Amino acid sequence: MSSIEKQIGAQLARVRRERGLTQSELAELINVTTETISRLERGVSIPSLKTIENVGNALNIHLRDIFDLEYTPKLKVAAVEKETAKLIAFLKTKRIDDIKMCYRILRNVLGQIEKNYQPKKK
Repeated sequence: MSSIEKQIGAQLARVRRERGLTQSELAELINVTTETISRLERGVSIPSLKTIENVGNALNIHLRDIFDLEYTPKLKVAAVEKETAKLIAFLKTKRIDDIKMCYRILRNVLGQIEKNYQPKKK
């Protein structure tokens, strides 16, 4: 995507999907048509500032995050932090030698996954 409209539209679509909303549900929340949401997400139309504010409120996202085209979903960050905390809590119940061994195994397994992983071609 090259135009700013398409990038912002893609950002809105990504956040909407993260929140588990359909275009129809988002449209209902901000009192516009589903076609309006579709056009915004495709970058076909430029939203007014009021519409951007309404979308931001409905999606519970700061306006600056809508324009942050390198946005990292906070839900993903929170999930990583939660899983990391669970792993740390589990390891704290183990002996130091077991922790060191787990670290070596995990490092090797993840290294092999990264080395051998081939993303699917679109």
